[in-house]
Parts: sequence; structure tokens; C-alpha cells
Amino acid sequence: MKSNNLVAPLLWAALYFVFGYVSHALNGSFVATGYIWLPAGITVSALLLTPTARWFPLLVLLFAAQILLGWLEHRELWRMALFCLDEIGVAAVAVWLVRRAPFPMEGLYFVRGLLMVGVGASVVSGIFGAAWFVTTQGTPFWPTLRVWAMSDLVGMLIMTPVLASWSQFRATRSGGIARTEFLLGLAAFIAVIATAYIAFDSDLDRIIFDIDFSSTYLPLFFIALVALLWGGRGGALSVAVLSLMAFVYNSLGRGPFVELVRLNSSNALLELQVYLAVASLLSLLISALKTTREQLHEEVARWKNEVELALTVSRQLVYSINPEKKTIAWSGDAQSLLGLSPEQLSTLDDALRLVHPLDQHRLRQRWLEDQHSDGDDGDDVREDMPFRLLLADGRIVGATDMSRSLRDPDGSLVMVAGAWHFDAADLAQGRSAK
Repeated sequence: MKSNNLVAPLLWAALYFVFGYVSHALNGSFVATGYIWLPAGITVSALLLTPTARWFPLLVLLFAAQILLGWLEHRELWRMALFCLDEIGVAAVAVWLVRRAPFPMEGLYFVRGLLMVGVGASVVSGIFGAAWFVTTQGTPFWPTLRVWAMSDLVGMLIMTPVLASWSQFRATRSGGIARTEFLLGLAAFIAVIATAYIAFDSDLDRIIFDIDFSSTYLPLFFIALVALLWGGRGGALSVAVLSLMAFVYNSLGRGPFVELVRLNSSNALLELQVYLAVASLLSLLISALKTTREQLHEEVARWKNEVELALTVSRQLVYSINPEKKTIAWSGDAQSLLGLSPEQLSTLDDALRLVHPLDQHRLRQRWLEDQHSDGDDGDDVREDMPFRLLLADGRIVGATDMSRSLRDPDGSLVMVAGAWHFDAADLAQGRSAK
């Protein structure tokens, strides 16, 4: 096997080991109340971003990283092997099933795919893990399943968007993000850090506003702003920063969720992980909708450019007329063909003023007064009409109007749409005389 084919799997295994070690460290003194497992997100990210044909070395190295973690913590080898089969094996099956679906892993499809993998893998893995603990240690099934599934799901929701977005980073435009958007996004990102500090490690919220839990909503608001301004990468990064701060403070016994334990009313780490899962889903949905909207705008702009180019090459201008407002909208290179911008031809009178005086009445009547109809669909169908245009330099250019009007059942005119096709010889003669 080529050595360069092992670089990426080795990096994923290293990340798995590092975040596994961090997860164990973050459990801290509150390990009994729940469990943090960020490597679940590393596993899903690696499997999603690696071609299926290259999964074997990746899975082997992920297994090795988990075995090394178990060895450092003096765990039995066979227990770690079973844990690998449960965690990594189930995730691999879930990702393989989702990747077979006929939709791209981007935008809202990525959110759907991630939720399918996250919920499916975490629940199935949790069922096997809880059943094993019930059999070997006699622990309650439902609490074990709840902690196991939640820790896996949150690990996937926190880590996968960050790794998936930043590992596939491409510079899509030379100018990058607009300066104003970058600065506003930077301010929102700083606000995420500041409000997370206020919510988890400061008494300012209590002193100033006399609140405690409500201050945890503030980082969510600024995460939404970051996702809107910086896109998916910025939103995922802000969720990761919030998660790191929240986990650290929680492991140190600080923050509003720890108060729930002291009041014996809830499970601090589970409450915190639900909170972070909501933050991640909020960022994912906003960035997915933003990406979908941007892709739609790009497709519309590309389609418009293609149509404009085709109209220019074929020496045509396409128009649509609003009979009520007497306005006309143009598509095509009016500047090149007529020497005027579309803004200078925005009204019906502006367009007719460019037409030869002997043809103005005929064209106005064709657009606004022709009552011939074909069938019962309310559409007027007429033959093409040759006419002349009088350019600013006095030259006469021949053109053909191809139009059709749409009428209501009562015969009132709703819209007129059509095209002007220009004579190539007349255009060349008009340009040469300028």
C-alpha cells in the first residue's frame, strides 16, 4: 500500500486518540453524571470524507487508537475490542447505508444525512452497550442507554460539522467574504466567547440581571449570527468553542447546569449535552439554508449569463411588458445592439421612441390593442412583424418583432412578452457609420 494513502488515516487516528483523551479528561469529577465522547464525531467525519474503497486502513487505525486509549487507562484488551466493534463498527455501517442514498451530502441533505447517521448509530450502539453492561455489571438498561446514546450523538453533532466543513475548504472567490460581513461575524464570534463566559463562569448575569439559566440563551443567538455571516464553517467553529468552554467549566463544577445537580433536580452533563446538541442543530440548519440560498442565487446568475450570451450571439433582445404600468423589462445586450442601456428603455414610450415614426403606431397597436386570439387559453398568437428602428446617429436598422400576449378570460391584457431579432447587415452598417 502506498504511504501517501496512509497519511489521512493516520491523521484521523491521531485526532481520535487526542479527542478521546480530552473526552476522558473533561468528564472530571462529574463522570458519574454522564459521559462525553467526542471521538464519535471523529469516526463519522473520517468515514464520510474517506472513499469507501479506502476504509480498511482507516478502520484498522481507528481501532488501534481506541486500543491505545484503553491501554493507557489500564482497560482489558478484549473489552476495548468489543467497544471498538460497537462504536466504530456501528458507525461504519450507518455511514455506508447513508452514502448509498441518491442525494448529495451538502446543504439540507448533509443535515439530514448527519441526523440519520447520528441518531441511528448512537441508538444502536447504545443498545448494544447498555445490554452489555446489564449482563456483566447489572446496571440499569435505560439510564445507560440514555447516557451512551446522548454522548455519541452530541459528539457527532459537535465534531462532524467542524471537520467536514474545514477539511473540504476551498477558496470559491478571489475576494473572499465581504469586509463588513467578516467584521460583523468576528464581533459575533467574540460575543459567543464572552456570553459563554458570562453564562458558565461569571456572576455578572446574577448581579446585573438577577438571572442564571436564561443567560445560556445568549450564546445561541450569537452562534446564529456567526452562521449567517460566516456560513457553515464559522457556525461549526463557534459551536465547537462553546462546547469546549461549557465542558471545561462543567468538569470544574461551574455553570448553571451544575446547579441542577446540587439541587438534585437533573443530570448536569446530560442537560449540557442536550443544550449543545440544540446549538449545533441551530447552526447546521441556518448554514444549510444559507448555503441553499447562495447556490440558488449562483444558479440563477449563471443561467442569466448564459441567456444573455445566447441572446447577444443571436442578435436578439427579449422583453416583457406590463400593460398596466406601461413598463418594459429587457434581457440581452441592449447597449451593444441599440447603443442604449436597459434603464433608458424602461418604459413603453422610451421603447416606442426608438422605433421609426412610420412603424410606431403599428407596434403600439400590436402590443396593446391587438385582440386576435387563438383558442380558449387567453393567449394571443400573431405572426412576426418586421419594423424599423431609428438609431441615434440617424441610421435605420431593420428588426423583427416576435411577441405573444397573455389575456384574462374577460379579454383584458395581462402581459406581453416577445423578442426583437435584428438584421445583421443593418447592424454592421450602423456600427461602421458611428
